[in-house]
Amino acid sequence: MDSHTATAGHSLADTPILILSQDYELFFQESGTIEKCLFEPCDALLKFAADHGVKFTFFVDAGMLLAMQRYAKSRAKIAQTLSKVQRHIESLAAAGHEIALHVHPHWEDTRWIDGRWVFAGTRYQLQEFDGDDVIRIFRQYSESLAALSGQRPTSFRAGGFCVEPFSALAPALTEVGIAVDSSVVPGATLRDPDKGFDFASAPRWDWWRFDTTPVLAKTDGGFLEIPITPMRLPVFYYWSRLVDRVAGNIVSQKFGDGTSKAIGRAEVLRRLAGMNRIAELSIDDPKARHLLTDQNLQSTRGIWHLMGHPKLLSSRALKILEQFIGEMGIQRSETIAAVASLILSYERT
Repeated sequence: MDSHTATAGHSLADTPILILSQDYELFFQESGTIEKCLFEPCDALLKFAADHGVKFTFFVDAGMLLAMQRYAKSRAKIAQTLSKVQRHIESLAAAGHEIALHVHPHWEDTRWIDGRWVFAGTRYQLQEFDGDDVIRIFRQYSESLAALSGQRPTSFRAGGFCVEPFSALAPALTEVGIAVDSSVVPGATLRDPDKGFDFASAPRWDWWRFDTTPVLAKTDGGFLEIPITPMRLPVFYYWSRLVDRVAGNIVSQKFGDGTSKAIGRAEVLRRLAGMNRIAELSIDDPKARHLLTDQNLQSTRGIWHLMGHPKLLSSRALKILEQFIGEMGIQRSETIAAVASLILSYERT
């Protein structure tokens, strides 16, 4: 690694580039409905995109599609839902947005029982599957998205950011022709046995190349990391959320109507103790209000990568995003695939 790598992201354009990525998925405790978690918020995102000339990268949870397909022949309701979701993804691609691969492998074990998805006892991380299964999962998931978007996905995000050990995923990514990862939030950590990650040592750059692990840059690496921009949450962020929950205050205005998979007690205590304040820059309703901090507004970056989930989006968050774009003077928005192409062009010069 060298100074060229460290500063490369600032040389792609004269003005900052905005990446907006969304994890297109249901909730993983109580799934919620496709209308509230996917269709309604994505309609709002598409309107925002048209009004502001921005592009989104949708990391589609392809395992959800395959799970629906398993039940579609015997469950008319699931068949109807699957058809609606497929047409919806097709419409996102037709609008010019990137359809990228998002893998939550717990769908391999998820069952449809008594009219609801049951996630209990499922394997959340890809590393819990053997090598042949991982390759099969990537192949099937990638093909399912290619059939809907008209082209194979070229960008990948691990479910729950669980991208390590990367060596377990690299052969499968190579098999399906994906060399761009976007699973890393530099500096962030999550201590949870089911869905943990540790990016404390990752570079604080706009992009870098790597081989065996995305937290270690390697100039001639075969994979490209385009990370999510990190932010430092306020000291009492998690305490305020806890107080709101205990008091029954309705603070979130999210579109989604499901509930999230809980994290372990040890991680909850870490957060309350102020030991986990680095998080992804996000337009999810709980975190969107922190986009306009002095920390962000005074920063100079070549790339701003904001992520989120349609299920956690709100109208309030979109207004904050609009203000963020104006305050930062951002005039250019690109998909992850487009930024990857810019980087490749830059590296050739």
